[in-house]
Amino acid sequence: MARRAVFLDRDGVINEEKNFVLSPHQIELYPFSGEAVKKLNQAGYPVIVVTNQSAVARNYITIEQLNSIHNALIDKLKNEGAYLDGIYFCPHKRELDEEVGNKEYIHDCECRKPKPGMLFRAAEDFNIDLKRSYLIGDSERDIIAGKRAECITIGVRTGKGLNGMKGSPDYIFNDLQEAVDFILGFSEQR
Repeated sequence: MARRAVFLDRDGVINEEKNFVLSPHQIELYPFSGEAVKKLNQAGYPVIVVTNQSAVARNYITIEQLNSIHNALIDKLKNEGAYLDGIYFCPHKRELDEEVGNKEYIHDCECRKPKPGMLFRAAEDFNIDLKRSYLIGDSERDIIAGKRAECITIGVRTGKGLNGMKGSPDYIFNDLQEAVDFILGFSEQR
């Protein structure tokens, strides 16, 4: 039977929003993130990060450097007794000045949010029922990707804080901790 999962955007949801995170030292968890992810772990939800990382296409970092950044995120969560079941990232950008960017990653893809490709891939890899799963994000593209995958969408006011959104998520909370408390309370009622 397919499982329910919680998909998290990375920057602005789990860790502090920065223009671009370009080194492991720049990953700064919000004070509540470790505890929130740990609660999901304890409740048996797969916790999966889905994140756009155009810094690769822009030639700011390599895939290897991005993996080091993700390892730092994993280590910081582990220090708080939490873990991620998976990290899916999109290194692409549809258009860039090819003289500056990395040509290998400059193209229109199916994984860059607001497209739902990362969610579909994770659903296949982890046997996830997307209609019973949650997507937590801080931007319009996160919420659109979640809706396109038919997830229950939750917006948080950290990071980009849903600024400039035209549509709206199914639910809005101040931060990841509040969103997780809602998910766990909501599942107990079902």
